[in-house]
Amino acid sequence: MTGAGADVVVIGGGVIGLACAWRIAQRGATVTVVDPAPASGASHVAAGMLAPVTEAHVGEDALLRLNFESARRWPAFAAELAASAGQDIAFEEAGTLAVAFDNDDRAALEVLATHLDALGLSVPRLRSRELRTLEPMLAPTVRSGLWAAGDHRVDPRAVTAALVGAGRRHGVTLVARRVARLDCARLDGDGDGDGRPAVRGVTLDDGQRIAARSVVLAAGAAAGRLDGLTDADRPPVRPVKGQILTV
Repeated sequence: MTGAGADVVVIGGGVIGLACAWRIAQRGATVTVVDPAPASGASHVAAGMLAPVTEAHVGEDALLRLNFESARRWPAFAAELAASAGQDIAFEEAGTLAVAFDNDDRAALEVLATHLDALGLSVPRLRSRELRTLEPMLAPTVRSGLWAAGDHRVDPRAVTAALVGAGRRHGVTLVARRVARLDCARLDGDGDGDGRPAVRGVTLDDGQRIAARSVVLAAGAAAGRLDGLTDADRPPVRPVKGQILTV
């Protein structure tokens, strides 16, 4: 069975897939997002941290630079999205405190601070009293901490809901199905049969096919398990356990 085509099919209806769909549709392309439950999954249970400093790790300098550039663009992106969707997304430019409760925490934060110093991205080191001045609910036993003024947060559930609304206003179609496989055609300019496969659409779990000139793979932790990918194109992603408490 073959369904209607689109200029672009986006696999995955989380914050990345929905944001890509919205931006592409703004440029005049027809876009279809395929996800069994759009605006759910990992984006639904994320903490919404826009935190290049407190999420930094030694040895990931390229990722850190990318995260800083992303954080720099977020205020304008948040304002545009809220205006387009007609709803608040709870973007907060409040900064982040990284707190050490014992000597091990303190040592870990000092490693991070020293690494940031070497990159020219120094953040203030704070003593217990300074921390409790900024956040009075902290216990007097806190040892030390870092103040990352440029680390912010957003409500990820509000963001994905806004992206669904903004996308629909620009003609994005949401298909609540799972992609069974990528549909590929082999590009073989010299006729020797060893050309690189080019994606020409997707087949859904109900057998429907959606043809597309381009496919965006934004399926998160499931992206590497999709049928139709070559080993060279299979992204090395995996799920990682996390914890969140919403109060």
